[in-house]
Amino acid sequence: MAVGPRRWGGMWDALPDAARSIVKELIIHGPQSRTALARTLHLSTGSLTRLTKPLVDAGLLVEGEVVHDPVNGRPTRPLDVAAAEHRFLGLKLTGDRVHAVVTDLRAGVIAGRDEPITDHSPEAVCRQARGLLDALAVGPPVGAGITLGGNNRASAGVGGERLVDAPYLGWEQVELKPLMERALGVPCAVENDVAALAHQHHWFGPGRGLRDFALVTIGAGIGYALIVHDHLVAASEADLGMFAHLVLRSGGPMCPEGHRGCAAAYLSSGSIEAAAALGLRREVGYDEVLRLAAAGDQVCLTLVREAAHALGRLIALVATVSMVKTVVLAGEGVELARLAKDDLDRALAADRRDVPGSVNVVVEADDFREWARGGAVVAIQSFVTGSD
Repeated sequence: MAVGPRRWGGMWDALPDAARSIVKELIIHGPQSRTALARTLHLSTGSLTRLTKPLVDAGLLVEGEVVHDPVNGRPTRPLDVAAAEHRFLGLKLTGDRVHAVVTDLRAGVIAGRDEPITDHSPEAVCRQARGLLDALAVGPPVGAGITLGGNNRASAGVGGERLVDAPYLGWEQVELKPLMERALGVPCAVENDVAALAHQHHWFGPGRGLRDFALVTIGAGIGYALIVHDHLVAASEADLGMFAHLVLRSGGPMCPEGHRGCAAAYLSSGSIEAAAALGLRREVGYDEVLRLAAAGDQVCLTLVREAAHALGRLIALVATVSMVKTVVLAGEGVELARLAKDDLDRALAADRRDVPGSVNVVVEADDFREWARGGAVVAIQSFVTGSD
């Protein structure tokens, strides 16, 4: 039965920022001695003790077994978060499926499930999300994060709720957050899927410990997110939409919007499928194009190599303009980066003045549950930082 959302709860709502910083540090970097924590967060030992005691008493932090502090050699009991005691739901909505995971406080996946969307109305999707949570049978989560491609923008209406446009779901001006909170009965956060994935990689993935990196996603669409000085750079959906249409080679193939030689024309799954269908003289899906390329089919292999070359140029452009040294690749299209790695590397090096190793490219696994896990991370961040 749908109920109203619970708040994060009790003493946690009133925690000072310094205490939240302690929890964040332990979540991301693991157990640490009080001495190390105080040094990292620029706190006195007395302040650290005062801030952590109520967190230990409340069960959010726990003390480990006695070890010798690597800083001063004294016996100490490192602090850590009680990660397994706090559960978070992450949801990723596509045009035809809903993917769900439940994680602990460090975004470790405890359970996952996905199923087709049978009714695209917002209310029905929220009911389906509740059904998935019940089916996962892991108990009530602390909070939930919902991610989807599309535009989230501040409403001018009562309460200032954010409105969601998701054309692939037939949604326009949907107040998704309160609908999900009523269905799930927990606080919810709604985020763009690429932004949520960037947050996940920043806290728990290849971007952990990096102050600056970029995320590029390839698949049905071309996505981009940028972390600078430990913060996601805010951008409008219109600005991000322009990224897919950056021209990489004038006179190249045409994308569905009529741009020649843009990133979408080379890299979107729809463009690759259309070009392969023309060459093979039959309908062909994206996965089959990749399989045929791996088997040596000349039509598909040529398309994949051209796409990888374009991707190398796109990564070079991102790295040069943003001045990041790490670019993470994700999405259902990343296999082409593996199939034609040499073509990607050559294009990247050529556009980076042949400086070897000037950009570290990290290719992530293609798994929609990773996108759902991004939703859980958004919920974790809301819990830890106290933001919506």
